[in-house]
Amino acid sequence: MATSIIGLFESTDLADQVRGELVKAGVRKDSVAIFSGKAGNDLIQELVERGYQEDRARQYAEAVKKGGIVIAAEADDDKADQAVEVMNRFDLKTPEELIERAGQSRGEEVETAQAVEETVNVGKEQVTGGKRLVTNVTEREVEKPVTLREETVEVERNGDSRRLSPEEADQAFEEKTVDVTTTSERPVVSKEAHVTEEVALRKQAGERQETVRETVRSSDVAVENTSQRAKGGKGKQS
Repeated sequence: MATSIIGLFESTDLADQVRGELVKAGVRKDSVAIFSGKAGNDLIQELVERGYQEDRARQYAEAVKKGGIVIAAEADDDKADQAVEVMNRFDLKTPEELIERAGQSRGEEVETAQAVEETVNVGKEQVTGGKRLVTNVTEREVEKPVTLREETVEVERNGDSRRLSPEEADQAFEEKTVDVTTTSERPVVSKEAHVTEEVALRKQAGERQETVRETVRSSDVAVENTSQRAKGGKGKQS
């Protein structure tokens, strides 16, 4: 969407400078129009088409007749605020100021009052947000029973008084070693990782319609006749 902006200046050179700054601020050059001289009804029609009240458009047309220069532009919503700031940097005038000044230059005494009306411009701004996946690692103790096989060696000593023969005695006094091997089991722990859940973030783009409500103010100027009886006046005698 686009926003209509308007500015009134006193010289063509200043208006050309403002147009150049608007283009630098991102306003399309072909959307910036300059009205001067005998713009008249063309200017009124242009401003009405841009959304201005007809009475206000006529005030701008009258100011142009008095020597003012009007710049009307269409700025994208995201450039509108910057375009207004550009115009405010220069000697921006109101139609009433130029009309009053023109009347004073002819020796006229002019008193003015302004009828003011607020308009609502709805823009958009981007707000960032979203969701984040955070993985936290926790630990817990796990107990599992396991049965282990174990072998042991028992020593038995038995008393005996049997007489040995010479051959047995010779063998009995020979040195020898007797080994008995035992086996046993011990627990061996290993761990495996298994996926229990997968969480995905999927971004989708869509549009939603929202109605913006705001209160605007306007003021009207009423003309009233005033009269006051002169002090010190005498009544008529019969």
